[in-house]
Amino acid sequence: MKVTKTRVRLLSGDGIYAIASVTIDGKLTINDIKVERKDKEIILKFPITENAKRNNQRSIIPDESLFKEIKAKIIEKINEFS
Repeated sequence: MKVTKTRVRLLSGDGIYAIASVTIDGKLTINDIKVERKDKEIILKFPITENAKRNNQRSIIPDESLFKEIKAKIIEKINEFS
């Protein structure tokens, strides 16, 4: 699986730094990924359903390599704004 498209919308204010969307293999899009910046670290928070929240679960669970690729692509897109 490969990230084929990345979109980022920077936000102003405290807390959430940006909202991102990624498309995987041109077929699956994950919208509303919250991007937080704490110190120099970027933290991704994937969208979650209310049912998953109640059960302390996650809705979207990429494997480690896909997560790293998603994070790298989002950071790359954020850096384009600088």
